[in-house]
Amino acid sequence: MSLNHVLLSVLLAAVLPSALADTLRCAGGLVHTGDVKQIARAKCGEPASQDRYEVTDDTQAQRQDASAPRDVVVKDVWVYDFGRDKLGAQLTFVNGKLKQIDTLGYGH
Repeated sequence: MSLNHVLLSVLLAAVLPSALADTLRCAGGLVHTGDVKQIARAKCGEPASQDRYEVTDDTQAQRQDASAPRDVVVKDVWVYDFGRDKLGAQLTFVNGKLKQIDTLGYGH
């Protein structure tokens, strides 16, 4: 194996896991971080569970003016159960945009 092949293998091994974590394959197509909730719902269907949280944006708390009003961030967490033979997924949306995709265990 040449040095180029070894370097390419190392590079792919480092890049692929992070790229895959930004994408979820559903029956209706691929969902990517940055997609809006409507796209995820159209491609993956209804989630098995949904939770919504309103949290204060902590980045503003670090400003010098602590009395300044803080923005409220809306987080939606959707969980998909794709069945016994497939891994589930948790999608986290912030203000309507998909920010994180986490792989869960096998479904029910």
